Amino acid sequence: MQEIIERLDRIEAMLAQGAREYLDNDAAASFLGLQPNTLEVWRSQATGPAFVRVGRKVMYAVADLREWMEARRQKPLA
Repeated sequence: MQEIIERLDRIEAMLAQGAREYLDNDAAASFLGLQPNTLEVWRSQATGPAFVRVGRKVMYAVADLREWMEARRQKPLA
């Protein structure tokens, strides 16, 4: 969990410095802590976070990635 929080903090810092609102496949995978190929497989299976296709380029809105992660939040057992 701490790793995810640190990753989100890095992304938020990038956004505060004027970074893009949309991430390419590799940056989105890094944001989620996944391999880029995982997102490619999920797109082919019509699963995973929402994405935008611009020509041949696939982009992910940071807001969509956050929403997708939040929807998968689980409470600890105990």
